Formats: sequence, structure tokens, C-alpha cells
Amino acid sequence: MIRENNRFSPQGRSQAAAVLSEALETAISGEHNVFRSELDSWDSLKHLELIMLIEERFSLRLSVEQALALDSLDDIVNLIEGES
Repeated sequence: MIRENNRFSPQGRSQAAAVLSEALETAISGEHNVFRSELDSWDSLKHLELIMLIEERFSLRLSVEQALALDSLDDIVNLIEGES
């Protein structure tokens, strides 16, 4: 379930942007949604790194379906805020 940007908690957006920035080694602002298709740096290897960072940082265990469904910053926020 994807919600409008203003309906996410500021902390959730900030945390999601930070973990995405770390995985992609690129500054990502939490102000706007960012899609995987828009970022050349978000390749399959970086996607795996992102999954591992999310699992480690937020003490989560992602299913294959959840991992494959991560295509945007909002998807990450949904996941860490427990909406996936």
C-alpha cells in the first residue's frame, strides 16, 4: 500500500532516505519519492545491499516478495513503518 508522501512519518521518511543513501552511496532526500527506475546506481547488486541494510538496521526479515517489491523510497518507508 503506497500512501501520499505527507502521510508518512517524518522519522520513517528520514530513516528510509538514510538507508537508501547508504546502500546507493548517493545522497537521497526524503522530500520526494524516488523510484528504482530513475536511478542508474540502483542496480541489482545495490538492491541486495539495500535489502541487507534494511534487515540489519530495522531488525526485519524480508520475504522474497517483499524484497522484490522494493522499487521506491515510499516502498521502503511502508516496509519499515510496518505497512507492507
